[in-house]
Amino acid sequence: DYAYLKHISDFLASHGRTSLDPKWSIVPVGGADLIPTFVALLGNYLKVTVLVDSRKEGHQKLERMAKDGYLERQRIILVGDVLGHKTGDIEDLFEEDEYIGLYNKAFGKSIKAKDLKGNDPIVARIARHEGVERYDHGRPADVLLREREAILSALSEDTLKRFEDLFGRINITLAK
Repeated sequence: DYAYLKHISDFLASHGRTSLDPKWSIVPVGGADLIPTFVALLGNYLKVTVLVDSRKEGHQKLERMAKDGYLERQRIILVGDVLGHKTGDIEDLFEEDEYIGLYNKAFGKSIKAKDLKGNDPIVARIARHEGVERYDHGRPADVLLREREAILSALSEDTLKRFEDLFGRINITLAK
């Protein structure tokens, strides 16, 4: 997630488009389950905005932290909310064919969007198609890092707009 956020933000900024405000520091904490600990440790000293993938089971711990005053509710940003879906991962900000292209390069595969069943997050559909519970999501991000210029310059306007929408939502929380 860090690679996508950082490099797409930098790319958008270099083109005068909406990107993450340079005041932000992206701190990967290793998953939604670890966010409450991170916020509990630093939330009293920093204004923390949390970006999390959206899952069907929700984020009860984060909601509880907001209710208890440890985190402002408007500082919890769910990827699904940006996409207008109940569920969504950072990879869903990409057009399907673009993310599948990263996946195929990373794993030496040749799957196509039409091969994937369902309308849940793309990482779940790919895993299901491949017959695995989960695959290494870092490998497609590594492809982006290795081929950054070619991939970023070929991203669709729809993908870039979704990332801009996300960055705009995050940036709004700076003023809060």
